[in-house]
Amino acid sequence: MTIEWTEQGKRGWREVAAYVKREFGQQGLLLFKQRTKDNEKFIANYPEGCEVVWTDPETGIAYRWCVVYKRSKMLYFVKDDKIFIADFWDVRSNH
Repeated sequence: MTIEWTEQGKRGWREVAAYVKREFGQQGLLLFKQRTKDNEKFIANYPEGCEVVWTDPETGIAYRWCVVYKRSKMLYFVKDDKIFIADFWDVRSNH
């Protein structure tokens, strides 16, 4: 399956990347980027492989999340044979 990032997902990822670089340095940022890619590959191959956290009652679309790096999470859903990264955040940052 192909993966598409929403604007909110992209914005969240950039904010978390800036936080990771500030708190964990360049090495942390490189690891964060690699783990993001690894998670993209995983959900592309196993779109139902992460925990369902909410199902939209009107559309029936299941929103899932997976842990990417330490306490960073990626929220995604599947629609029309595409995976959409809907949001990205870190529970430790203040963004």
